[in-house]
Amino acid sequence: MSSEQRKRTAASAESRLADPTAGPLGWLADGKLAFVVILCLGFVLLVSLWAAVLYKVKVEEAHVAETIRRDTMNLARAFEEHTIRTLGSVDQALLFVKYQYEKIGDRLDIAEAVGGGMIISSLFNQVGVINAQGIYHLSNIPGFSRMDLSDREHFRVHVEVDTKAYFVSKPVLGRATGKWSLQVSRRINQVDGSFGGVAVISVDPFYFTSFYSDVDVGTRGVVTLFGLDGIVRARRSGEMTEVGQDISRSTLMSLIQNEPTGHFVEKSMIDGVERSHSYRRLPGLQLGVLVGVDREGAMTDFEARKAGYFRFASAMTLIIVAFAGLSAWLLYRQRMISLSLRESQARAESANRLKSEFLASVSHELRTPLNGIIGYADLLRETADDEAHREYAGVIFDSSQHLLGLVNSILDMARVEAGEMKLKPEPVRVAALVAEVCATYQPIATQKGLALSGSGPQDAQLSIVCDRIRVAQILNNLVHNALKFTDTGFVRVRAYLDDCDCIFEVADSGCGIDPRDQALIFERFRQADAFLTRSQAGAGLGLALCRELAELMGGQITLHSAPGQGSTFSLVLPLAPKEGA
Repeated sequence: MSSEQRKRTAASAESRLADPTAGPLGWLADGKLAFVVILCLGFVLLVSLWAAVLYKVKVEEAHVAETIRRDTMNLARAFEEHTIRTLGSVDQALLFVKYQYEKIGDRLDIAEAVGGGMIISSLFNQVGVINAQGIYHLSNIPGFSRMDLSDREHFRVHVEVDTKAYFVSKPVLGRATGKWSLQVSRRINQVDGSFGGVAVISVDPFYFTSFYSDVDVGTRGVVTLFGLDGIVRARRSGEMTEVGQDISRSTLMSLIQNEPTGHFVEKSMIDGVERSHSYRRLPGLQLGVLVGVDREGAMTDFEARKAGYFRFASAMTLIIVAFAGLSAWLLYRQRMISLSLRESQARAESANRLKSEFLASVSHELRTPLNGIIGYADLLRETADDEAHREYAGVIFDSSQHLLGLVNSILDMARVEAGEMKLKPEPVRVAALVAEVCATYQPIATQKGLALSGSGPQDAQLSIVCDRIRVAQILNNLVHNALKFTDTGFVRVRAYLDDCDCIFEVADSGCGIDPRDQALIFERFRQADAFLTRSQAGAGLGLALCRELAELMGGQITLHSAPGQGSTFSLVLPLAPKEGA
């Protein structure tokens, strides 16, 4: 290798090693498309995953909220109906007391009416009458004390106007019973229609809410009977019962003024618990009912599922991020390996070019002295007086010819590798080419006692466009090998058309080739083991060169053979050279 060639090789290697794409940043630049695809795919997967999870959570939350709303509305409706039926029963008792008192006055025996079943006592604490002066003077409780109730709301509301309806008071602590009660009252009229007193029934406020003690509204659920004046008539939450709380400034009171039924979520003014509430206003009354469930408790199952969804999404996020990171790392590794392979390939190609240049140079240098040796050996073979000398000259001549053939084969292979082999396509008569090849080797076949025959296509004038010299070179090599490895029998050369191809077959009756060795015979400097005998050994360049020349012309060489059954080599060439061949 010259110093100039070494400099060029070193400069080429340095330029490759200095390639900025060899580093990680260069890798990102050179492989940015794949890197961006990985990032985008990972981002899309993450966005899709979390969007799906959040959508699922939102849908389930809305479904749970709707279920809570529907359930509380149904409970509120049932509470409303229960309250209306209860107050209706109380009013029936009031109407009975009112009617009897207006009819017989103080002779009315309320205790007897209750005891006789005319008034159902399970709904109330006591039944009584307040006269026109506000004195509580009739009661179903034996031995009760007369007392002045003229200051009580349930008395004063009836004094001025007869509303023709019953009135439900705020919770009061009964002076007669000492119990909390709701005073349900009706006006009693004199014969002339003037105010004659009040029929009153004291109802246990917790009778309304105790009806729901067996209904599961949660440990912190609430059932409330309230007045439109903002005062709670009865409230039950868990085991706790309460009365009298002021909720006039609550959201409930704002809503019920505009909508008789509704649903809302609010933190209670009484105990601070956030609940989902449904309410209903009792028709014709200044009362309303409210049912609320603890939102946190009602959403427990949903929150557990929600946490599970988020855990799943988090795990999948880690997997996606890990996968994207691993893919990016593998892409980087692949890029590094690719760069390494490219550098190795570049070095191998450089070494191969140098080898080809060396072989071409050596081949050219060897041909000149070989031609001189061949010329003088031929001259000595023709002019020597002594038979032994002529024989020696013949050996020199034959060996030199063989060596020249090897040199020419090496030179041709070097040209093919370097891409410097120039083809010269021309019309070639197939039958004439086959006849020429057979005529060349007929003397050798006759000398070995072999039958060498050739046949062309049916159309004797058929021509194909090819490089005549190279096709002849391939056929000569195949026929030469067939004669070389066949001791008895025949060697046949045949040419025929098959679709758009012209096929040349060289068949022999030689020893055949083992299938395990058939892949080796087209490699350079390789021969099948069966052929490595002293009389048949060669350099192993012929078939390798034949294959490369065939491929250069857009064709191929195939082999069909079996031990003891001979061999058939087929050269397949297009009728005209392919574009670029």
